[in-house]
Amino acid sequence: MAMRITTFSNDGKGGTQFGHEEINLNVGLSDFLATSPMMSSAQPCKRYFFTELPPGYASSKDFSSRRQLCVLLSGEVELRSSAGDVERLSAGAVLRLDDTDYENPSREIRVIGDQVARILAVQLD
Repeated sequence: MAMRITTFSNDGKGGTQFGHEEINLNVGLSDFLATSPMMSSAQPCKRYFFTELPPGYASSKDFSSRRQLCVLLSGEVELRSSAGDVERLSAGAVLRLDDTDYENPSREIRVIGDQVARILAVQLD
């Protein structure tokens, strides 16, 4: 079984692009969570933080200072790549940010609707 997540990275041409990754969930990795036997393999991380974006928030020319995995806890956001591709994410969505090229920031994010977007960001390195 697999879980699909959205990825956002630099395209190698000074822009950004979306992608998707399948995270494999396997049976029997641990008896720790008896009610949830499907688990992915553990991945290292450095630290985590929470952030809150208000309704109507919009930014442009953003980039990720580090590789990070983001979980949208509430609200809905729209992400736009430099090529104009758009993905909408709602509560529960997982996004891995790999767009760490600070010399070519080109991600746009916008909070959609009237609900606060709360995000858990886990920095991978």
